[in-house]
Amino acid sequence: MPDIVVTSVDLAEGLKPKNLVVPPMRVDVVLKNPAVELRKAIKDESLILQKIEAAAFAVVKKARDDVRDAILQLDQSYTKDPPADKREAEQRAETLNATCKKIAEAQSDAACAAAKSEWERQVKKNKDLTKFKVVFGLKMTLGTIAVAASVVSAVMSLGVLAITIVGAAKTVAGMASDIYSFCRDIPKTEGNIIGTDAVLAKIWTDDKLTAGKVGKELAAALGAPFVKSIAGLDKLLSEYNAKNAKKDQVADALWGQTKKLMASIDQAPAKANEKLSKTLKQLGPAVTKLLDQISSLSSASKSNDLFYDVYRGRCDTYKAMEGSKLGKTATATEVLVVLAGIASTADTIADVAMTLV
Repeated sequence: MPDIVVTSVDLAEGLKPKNLVVPPMRVDVVLKNPAVELRKAIKDESLILQKIEAAAFAVVKKARDDVRDAILQLDQSYTKDPPADKREAEQRAETLNATCKKIAEAQSDAACAAAKSEWERQVKKNKDLTKFKVVFGLKMTLGTIAVAASVVSAVMSLGVLAITIVGAAKTVAGMASDIYSFCRDIPKTEGNIIGTDAVLAKIWTDDKLTAGKVGKELAAALGAPFVKSIAGLDKLLSEYNAKNAKKDQVADALWGQTKKLMASIDQAPAKANEKLSKTLKQLGPAVTKLLDQISSLSSASKSNDLFYDVYRGRCDTYKAMEGSKLGKTATATEVLVVLAGIASTADTIADVAMTLV
């Protein structure tokens, strides 16, 4: 399959040194032979693309900063310590070019690795989600909610566009409510993970009990309840990861539905009737705000990923039964605050849209 350019950055964009002529220095982050699922995600402009791009850009940004620093330092050297002749000036430039090339190549590889890692994280989440699908037993309304016949009759005077807007707004509000309701127990799961880990850690770090023991000997010293608690922590973590995968999936669907709503608003004629024009003036900014909030959820969700990574690492340490030192701890996340804002904005959009009927 063709390669995919995740992000492309000119490392020298906007740079205007006094003594050097700097050509464009573009770095492309490319994924070779991408998975079919990833290709579809990018084609659909899903939120996972934003995560992948953000992961890659964070690395490329460092390359850009390093290159710019190197260019500016050399540029200043021409003023503070002028070259003796043309050849020396050219040699300095040649050295700079080689340095910039090495920086760009190294960071490009690192950026590709970061992008790939972000995708693999999503794949892992989806595997956990599949594993826990039956446990959740959740039904979400991802399609378009039908508009009641009475509503259709009332808005016929405003045309098909008004019907489309009302239906899309109700769909968005329903999905936003679903995702918020679904995620409300995530903090409880986080609390259970933290609490279970705290009990395990206290025993694990008891040198009188565990010093010098590994494998079966350590497991015997810790006792069956301890080993059973490890299994419980492992299950909690898989459940937590699965819930966050569902959150990501529904947020992605909500993003798509909200863009459809915005597209419907953009289709409004320049000279719509007074009622429709007034409503659209209110809806436009609200839908833009909702899109921004959904996008910010992608960034906020990184805290979920960090929380999972930290406690997954600690759980793996327990399971290894080698008496290794525990890694860092993490506090509970606050993604629900963002989700509450999304649900509130979506409700407002639905309320405003209903003024059309």
